[in-house]
Amino acid sequence: MMSDTSEPCLCCGTSGLTRVRPYRAESAAGAPLFGSASLFRCGTCGLVQMEPQPAADALDHYYAESYRLGGRHGSGVANVRDFPRDNMYFMYRGQSIAALLAKHRSGAPGRPRILDVGAGFGHLLHALGETYPDSARSAIEISQVCVDHLRGLGITVHQAPTEEVLGGLTEQFDIITLSHVLEHLREPSRVLGMLRERLAPDGVLYIEVPHIPADSLERYIDHAWAPRHDEPHLTFFSPVALRAMLERAELRVEFLEAAGPEYADVSWMTFHVPPIKTIVLRLLPEALKRALRRRSIGSGMSVFDHEEPFYRYGGRGIWLRSL
Repeated sequence: MMSDTSEPCLCCGTSGLTRVRPYRAESAAGAPLFGSASLFRCGTCGLVQMEPQPAADALDHYYAESYRLGGRHGSGVANVRDFPRDNMYFMYRGQSIAALLAKHRSGAPGRPRILDVGAGFGHLLHALGETYPDSARSAIEISQVCVDHLRGLGITVHQAPTEEVLGGLTEQFDIITLSHVLEHLREPSRVLGMLRERLAPDGVLYIEVPHIPADSLERYIDHAWAPRHDEPHLTFFSPVALRAMLERAELRVEFLEAAGPEYADVSWMTFHVPPIKTIVLRLLPEALKRALRRRSIGSGMSVFDHEEPFYRYGGRGIWLRSL
């Protein structure tokens, strides 16, 4: 392995990070942004980050216009009419997060001010609304399809990049959530500092990120509910690295555990054989692709009345949750 990046660690500022392997891009829109990057590990705090990073304006455009194209990341099933059961995976994950927050806020006021950063289609905000019916809920979201969906649900939405919105806010919040957002940010430590300033004195900041154990970077771990490629993540967290970043942001960590179903090891060929499915889908009519997409999402991420893995902690769980 070589130390061949001049960029410092995004957590602790250490220089001379160790190159691990090339970055695994996934989509046609992502290839120009991520295709020439590599992953680098910090020997001091354990954070893994991609370099070189895309320019800020190019990354903002990717999230606003390209990230959810073609039904990716839930956009193929989201609709206000069937919400929140339009996507059972997002619904039950939101409920499990709300249950964790309620457990740790048992003595807190019952009318919290809630901010969800990178709210997506609002399934977490919906679950928090059910837990705290009198709460004031707002969101930061840049994707237009998500913004339209959130506003249709009556959510107050700040449609701009996270740093821009946080720099202009003056109010404080009792609950701030970032579910699968921190790993997408160009300056995660700076954003955590800005969020700390927006927390009420007894406020809670919830963070959830993909669980990327250090020894998995050169192996192949997989799960249907976990990312199979690196795109579009800029940082990769093990429990040690996430705790280090939170503590350096002067946040007191009360809870940090792996959560959800466990990873399975898969063959290296999974990531090296030609993407036959992708090639075939490009040849199909758009209407047929939409029908197949809905059927695929419904079967590949099926959940039932009580999906126990969403509430499971420890082991090789595919997410990291922290308060």
